[in-house]
Amino acid sequence: MNVAITGAAGYFGRKIIERMERDEFYEKIIGISRREWKHDFKKLSYHRMDVRDERLGSIFLKEKPDIIIHLAFVVNPMHDKAEMHDIDVNGTRNVIMAGMKAGVERFIITSSTMVYGAWDDNPEWLTEEMPMRGHPTYYYNQDKVMVENVVREMEKEYGLSLTILRPCLVLGPSVSHFYADMLNMPFLPLVDGRNPRMQFIHEDDVARAYDIAIKKEATGVYNIVGEGTVRWKEIINMAGKRAIKMPRWLIRNAMAMAWKLHATRFPPEILDFVTYEWVASGEKAKRELGFHPEYSSRDAVESCIKSKNYMNKDV
Repeated sequence: MNVAITGAAGYFGRKIIERMERDEFYEKIIGISRREWKHDFKKLSYHRMDVRDERLGSIFLKEKPDIIIHLAFVVNPMHDKAEMHDIDVNGTRNVIMAGMKAGVERFIITSSTMVYGAWDDNPEWLTEEMPMRGHPTYYYNQDKVMVENVVREMEKEYGLSLTILRPCLVLGPSVSHFYADMLNMPFLPLVDGRNPRMQFIHEDDVARAYDIAIKKEATGVYNIVGEGTVRWKEIINMAGKRAIKMPRWLIRNAMAMAWKLHATRFPPEILDFVTYEWVASGEKAKRELGFHPEYSSRDAVESCIKSKNYMNKDV
């Protein structure tokens, strides 16, 4: 099988490619990313290109992928809301249209359990049938919801074979994103004294989930999550940091001002995701795909903390 992967040079993409490189099932991997990347993968045909580029279709025509995995999204928040939206939403639309022109009918789109939103009235376990309530002001979250709506409309209009995978927060030795970097802070807040359950998945389990979805020829929406949960205060303690109870209004106002001044990488909206629970059920993926994570949420956190050596950092 020939597989095209957008966002190939990111930590998701690299882990998936590492797995495919070792598997005879995959004959060729077509990688698309904006960054320059020197690699040693023998199966990989790498193209440095933005997913919004009109030339993307010619690459797919030449390389002839059987399926496209779309990973190219902005993970770390940008102050340029319009640019972020253009990459995430219009980039997704361009990838699908370019693939269709090359005869590709199978697509795996990467979403997130964040689409459910962090709300005080969330149930104990969020399932795939529940509404995507997102977040009222967090535009990363809003874009994820919009992407799912766009690809579902395209699925109906063009008769595509579509899989949407919703990983929870991904952690592991190779992961580099702003949520993991939060653990670099010398102290972290218990917003209004709350200590929510949190959920993670190890990067190796994420790569395995994509492999299973391809081989099972899965369609539909699946939460991809690690086993169990970890309390926010436990994570802070595991990283060797201080947990401080802080009122929501105070820390939100401080973060909003810092974000407005471009003095922080952390938008104030992320406070909701360490205040309220948004824990997703992985039962559908177990039942229909046979996907059982090899790592628990705690394992994923520990692997990240160990690799980044957070306990020796106070910056």
